[in-house]
Amino acid sequence: MRALGALILLLALTITLSRGSASAVQYLAPESSNTTWTVANDHKTILLSINHGAPAPFVIKGVDYSPRPIDDAALTLPGTDYFWGDPAHLTYGLIWMRDLWGSTYDDSRIALPDGYVRQLGANSIRTYAWWKWLPTTPADYSKWRSLDWSVGPRERFGAHDAPPGFAHFPAHDGGDQFLDLCWNHGINPIYVVIGISVDPWTGFPSTNSDRTSRRDEQRYIELTTKWLAQRYGYHPAVLGFAIGNETNLPFERGTDRYLEYWRYLDHLNSIVKFYAPGKLTMSAFADYPWQVTPMLLRPLLTFASAADAHPDGRTVPVCVDLDGKNAGIDCSSAKRRRAYPADVYALDVWGFNAYRRPESEDIANFKKWIVEGNYTNGVAVGNASANPKPKPLILTEWGAPVSTRTRTGQPPPPPNSSWVTASPGVPGAFHGAPGYRAAKMISQIATDMYGAQSQLSTANGGILSGGYVFELQDEWWKEAQRRPETWASHDTTILTKEFSFGEPGKGFTSYWDEEWFGLMSAAPSPDRISSCASSKSPVVLCSGKKASINAGRPDAPVLTGVGDSGWLNGGADVLTARAGFYALQAVFGGSSPAIGENGRPNILASRIVCAAGDFCQVPTSDGATSYAARGLPTGMQIDPHTGIIFGTAPSAGDYPVLISAANTRGKSEKWVTLNLRSTTSKRSAPNTQSHLTSISFPAKSNHH
Repeated sequence: MRALGALILLLALTITLSRGSASAVQYLAPESSNTTWTVANDHKTILLSINHGAPAPFVIKGVDYSPRPIDDAALTLPGTDYFWGDPAHLTYGLIWMRDLWGSTYDDSRIALPDGYVRQLGANSIRTYAWWKWLPTTPADYSKWRSLDWSVGPRERFGAHDAPPGFAHFPAHDGGDQFLDLCWNHGINPIYVVIGISVDPWTGFPSTNSDRTSRRDEQRYIELTTKWLAQRYGYHPAVLGFAIGNETNLPFERGTDRYLEYWRYLDHLNSIVKFYAPGKLTMSAFADYPWQVTPMLLRPLLTFASAADAHPDGRTVPVCVDLDGKNAGIDCSSAKRRRAYPADVYALDVWGFNAYRRPESEDIANFKKWIVEGNYTNGVAVGNASANPKPKPLILTEWGAPVSTRTRTGQPPPPPNSSWVTASPGVPGAFHGAPGYRAAKMISQIATDMYGAQSQLSTANGGILSGGYVFELQDEWWKEAQRRPETWASHDTTILTKEFSFGEPGKGFTSYWDEEWFGLMSAAPSPDRISSCASSKSPVVLCSGKKASINAGRPDAPVLTGVGDSGWLNGGADVLTARAGFYALQAVFGGSSPAIGENGRPNILASRIVCAAGDFCQVPTSDGATSYAARGLPTGMQIDPHTGIIFGTAPSAGDYPVLISAANTRGKSEKWVTLNLRSTTSKRSAPNTQSHLTSISFPAKSNHH
């Protein structure tokens, strides 16, 4: 029944996101977005203009967002897209509602609390990969020649069918619905950074000797970049585009030492800025210790010839004029000097995935190398003058795994009793602990970044425009990708190298548990059930007693159909906030939905309206796990898991009903009026073949 309720909610979402116009297609001009992002004259402050108003400083309070369902194997390289959907079939819509729903969204039929990202108090999310044509593993980028990359008129909706022979390349059109939820009619919007995935291991001459495959990949990414900028640059929820993630590979013949690498990033930047001029561009670089990969301090090289453009090819130095312009191989003039990445990086914003000591060492280095321009005094440069090239800086990733622990055992007791969660630590099982030590570090770094006394934030004259904590939820696939038969395992790292997380004073030694960085733990939905038959046709799920036995298995199918044609099996995964969530929430200024006395659920309505052909839902605060009702008219019943009221009543009218909602802290009861406007409430699954229209953004959308 919970799955049925989830499907009904999803149907309501598709209608809600589609009721703003009578036409299935809107044609939107490139300048139609009412949010414009720029950089201030101080070259470090990000500015946001809404409805062509005066630009105002904006500090990013963000969270990295990659909501991969449990057991969704990493079969795509280098990233997976969960942000699209045919308007009649929002495959991942329940995940969006869980995380991004706004209680101020103008729809009285869906009474949900704010999603977790909004509860956190975040104002932005950073995503990792959006596509039109999602490459499979192994990626055949040569298909760029025959795929349809057209945008045509600026359509809001209209997923293109995959051409013959491209069954594994579904067109991921229709991300507007996801962005609509984030925009929330302009009321407390969540601004989105769209990720453009670039594979550094195969996309550059320093890492791939196959010129043809390298060029195919680059062309594929260029066309993807153009399509994304054309397709979504209009949307007011879009902050900008992140071109690549950790593409600066940490070895001698890596990527960032070569001019070709930086020029390709700049080329993608020019594509975005042409088609989406009012949005920002950035890249997210790994903060490897500068002794290993001193990205900003090494002078650039380029390959001596086209024939040398491979991992072992000959290289020559790159030089620039003394002001950092005109990069090339001419190094003979006294008016020329060696070139550095900061000389040629053309994107709007520097982004760093900072884990060592982000609030101290990482930012201090950036200030020295970029803001003050001392990168020209780096390795083998002699006495070159400083050459400031400031740009806004954001920490595109920062955080710590919840499993942060010493090598001798568990974390210490919580530093703040308010961080204690409902799931106490389990002795001998670090992953059962609520993550007090990680929460302490998150609180300290976030306070340094955003606190009223912060010397780092541009709000107080510093150089940091905010950042994104890594990440909202745990991932279940990174270590398991080495063993495809165990996609559903939640592994600890196989890398046991010591790692300093920068606790003030002395630092502490921890394991690097790659899958455990979530502010929230993830568990499979208890309604997810296993497959009882293998077939190329839609998945056959177990039923009856066998379904009950197999319910909640992490290795059960993610979707109920083949490819992206099904629905989420059992709904979205279940997320539970950890100590770090509440620690960051306190700094961000977020708030959880109101709860009743002593933590019981709060029933939020006195009147519940059930319109013709629609459904009724008991609106409660977050935390209700079971529902009951007394006084329902004959033929009506309530789903005890979701609070959905459905069935056939003898007649329309008002009925007094005693509703109860409970959780582990107790039960709340309230008399409400159930207003039935017809005798039948919808119970069937949504019609996936319906064609829905788009939403219009009201003129009142001037809040942020």
